[in-house]
Amino acid sequence: LPGVGAGGAGSGLSEVDESVVEELAAVKTVRGIASWIVERGAAGGSEAGGAGAAPAGAAPAGSGPGDTGRPGTGRAGAVPVSAGRAGGSAEFGGSLGLPEQGGGDRPGGGIARPAPVSVGAGAGRASTAAPASAVAPVSRSGRAGVAVLDGTPVTSASVPVPSSAELAGRTAQASLAPESWGVLSAPRGATDPTFAARVTAPAVPVAPATPTAPATLTAPTARAVGEALPVTRIPLRRFVIDHVTLPAVPSWDALVAAGRASSLAGTRFVVVEGDLGIGLALSSLLEQAGAQVRIVSADNVEAVAQLEAEPGADGLFWVASAGSPASVGSGLPEAFGALRAAALAGPRRLFVVTGLGGDLGRGGDDAELAPGVGLAGLVRTLAHELPDTEVRLVDVHPKEAPRRIAERLLAEMFDPAAPVVVGYRENIRITPELRAVELAPDGRGTAGPAGLDASGVVLLTGGARGITARTAVALARATGCAVELVGRTPLPDGPEDPATVAALDAPALRRALIETGVRRPAEIEKRIGRILAEREIRATLAALGEAASSVRYHAVDVRDGAAVAAVVADVYARHGRLDGVVHGAGVLEDRLLRSKTPESFDRVFRTKVDGAGALLDALRPDVGFVVLFGSVAGVFGNRGQVDYAAANDALDVLAHRASARLTGRVVSVDWGPWGVEAGAAAGRGMVSEELAREYARRGIGLIDPDEGVAALLRELREPVPGAPVQVVQMCGDAASFTSRPSSAGSSSAGSSSAGSSSHA
Repeated sequence: LPGVGAGGAGSGLSEVDESVVEELAAVKTVRGIASWIVERGAAGGSEAGGAGAAPAGAAPAGSGPGDTGRPGTGRAGAVPVSAGRAGGSAEFGGSLGLPEQGGGDRPGGGIARPAPVSVGAGAGRASTAAPASAVAPVSRSGRAGVAVLDGTPVTSASVPVPSSAELAGRTAQASLAPESWGVLSAPRGATDPTFAARVTAPAVPVAPATPTAPATLTAPTARAVGEALPVTRIPLRRFVIDHVTLPAVPSWDALVAAGRASSLAGTRFVVVEGDLGIGLALSSLLEQAGAQVRIVSADNVEAVAQLEAEPGADGLFWVASAGSPASVGSGLPEAFGALRAAALAGPRRLFVVTGLGGDLGRGGDDAELAPGVGLAGLVRTLAHELPDTEVRLVDVHPKEAPRRIAERLLAEMFDPAAPVVVGYRENIRITPELRAVELAPDGRGTAGPAGLDASGVVLLTGGARGITARTAVALARATGCAVELVGRTPLPDGPEDPATVAALDAPALRRALIETGVRRPAEIEKRIGRILAEREIRATLAALGEAASSVRYHAVDVRDGAAVAAVVADVYARHGRLDGVVHGAGVLEDRLLRSKTPESFDRVFRTKVDGAGALLDALRPDVGFVVLFGSVAGVFGNRGQVDYAAANDALDVLAHRASARLTGRVVSVDWGPWGVEAGAAAGRGMVSEELAREYARRGIGLIDPDEGVAALLRELREPVPGAPVQVVQMCGDAASFTSRPSSAGSSSAGSSSAGSSSHA
């Protein structure tokens, strides 16, 4: 390799030029490492007699097990949108090649896969005990005030808040994107769970729309591998979700009369029962058709073992989630362990039944109490991850007769072209469909929501980092309102170490830390993450101090419902009002289903869903607006994000429920992937330039941070009557998000991380 000392193989790592270590640490993909070796090898060969040539036998990009897709079963009559069942990779967990967690080196190539680095909450189960509320008042002039930590005043010298101008150059690389679409920075893991490319039957179809002609934009210079190729700028588009009517399927009686039910003779089914008797009715009909049926109770402590003992069934019906809220073990996140066992047992068909009213919880009932909340997102993801299993979800009204529901389920099983997600609303068969609906320009630019001014108060979860922080700054600049921030990350406890102050980006920080004696790569990356996070928090507080009438930061874990309620009560006590809420908190711990633990699922799901529920329950009905930051992962499903997709689908349901109680605007915004500002490095929540080019080849663009925040402000200026409760904002259309990636892109594994927190 170029940069290795003259000692050759025996010289050891101590003689590798530090710039080589720095460059390799910045490369985020196996393909990128191979390209780096080839490029530097060619340069080294011309300058030093070929000393930098790539090693013989090195694996080309994209080689190794898992790069070849495993053919799936597929189904005919499908629409090329959303979750499908065509071929996909069995070894890699993302449609662009998600590396197996904890995998070893790729054989035959001599290129070692970097070991994942555990940072923050992703390394283990996070405690739900919230840290003491840390409140940082900041004056409107931007001068640092007195922070209150655990009730003890601390001088501004201990918690410095420099002006935004002083920090502007140091935060260009800071993360601005929400955790949407599972794209994070590379040092925190080695997964890239982009949307699966397997297309047949739709989970969320899209209505035909005239595409907007994209403009050409040249990407910033690549920092990891060579020069960036020109990419296409795909405009941000707004979609709403309609429920469209599907053709009726033949009734069960008609199927029996036609002799089609006889095909079930000798088959084997498993039914996971709840408390409404649907499973018993279903089992009776199956047995009448000649099938063998085993009933498993969802609340049985042995349910997981019983499901694991039934591999390869012809069908598995999970009907427990159609039951009452009091049904134990029937809803998420508690039911995940048994659902995982059911799915991994390899049934030919997996049908999940929910009782959200037949409209997937969009009717505004008390859906947050129903066991089926979030299961549509989970099922959409399973449809991506399980190519040999027909995965479906059917939503019904729990007050229907159990036999009637059972007959509908069997009739659905005989429709090979059905969408992944179907509901029965007042005997009408429906499915969700995306429809492009752009808002007309109102000529107000970046103005804030109607009625919000300097006397107003907005509370935002997700901390002083990422797109939540950017939204807070935009609202403060537009209106001068008071800002209350809620985040898990404690405030910085002092000024930055002088040894790193002058290092403006990650490569410079690596050099500075190496110079101070830090040698372990894991420790270097951990410190870099902490330094950049603290810089972003300081910059956010400085910017808010210049624009907002007041600023307070509360260090609270949003999964602690009592702590969240206490924060909201404190805001009402001090201000007498709360005009708006933005819930942006969330964590990512991406794993394929077979590697996802119930504990990890619980953390991801509860951070979004319990946090939103606690906020909504604590709000007075007169709140001006509520925004829940969701993700297209919940709309389409996403390999490696079974928990995250479920959580975001649940947010959409919670938003519909809250809109019936609150008088102001309630909207769940399902974001597509976010990009970085020109000239900035890919940080937390950002994608690498290599992956951005692959997205562009598939017709997927990255949301410009300024454009995304402006779109949110425009959404909040829309009159409340008739405004949609769920909005999808993404650069592309549904077909782009589920199209098969190119062969070049399929080797882009590891360009984003998993197992790390976002908006914490």
